[in-house]
Amino acid sequence: MRIWSILSRNAVRGSRTRLPADDVPCPEGFRGALRHNLEQCTGCQVCAYVCSPPAITFESSDQGSILWNYFAGQCTFCGRCVEYCPTGALILDEKAPPVAADPSEYSLAHRVVFPACPRCGRPVPPMPAGLLVRLYGDPLPREIRDRQALCERCRGRASAEGMKAQVGGRRHG
Repeated sequence: MRIWSILSRNAVRGSRTRLPADDVPCPEGFRGALRHNLEQCTGCQVCAYVCSPPAITFESSDQGSILWNYFAGQCTFCGRCVEYCPTGALILDEKAPPVAADPSEYSLAHRVVFPACPRCGRPVPPMPAGLLVRLYGDPLPREIRDRQALCERCRGRASAEGMKAQVGGRRHG
């Protein structure tokens, strides 16, 4: 007659059913909703490359920006995008994404705006500062600091001008 003791113990405890508004405790290391830090994003598209569902996509809009799109309905929360993001612009929350009746509520879109080249005004995809430090050390060499904001064409011209100045401006021929 052990069933009577179990039933009476459950009756004394009260209800253990959670309400829809109650937060469910998540285990440590839980991978939940994806957050995108627009200030750190350089639009390198590595996150879209490693996203197998593909929950993250990019759309080229105009010359000076790119549109970052995320659809949580396709996301498997594997964390590859966070792992491979060179700037740390992506973070997985330790909370589950909110339950939504409308699939459009699962979408997130941010416009990544590229700064203009100080010489010619063309848009320049920014170089991640952390990557530059890993490549060239800290502090960055002066020529790298001076050229990191330049577009590819102006950076090439600045390098050619630097080499020409090193040689003394003489032409061989």
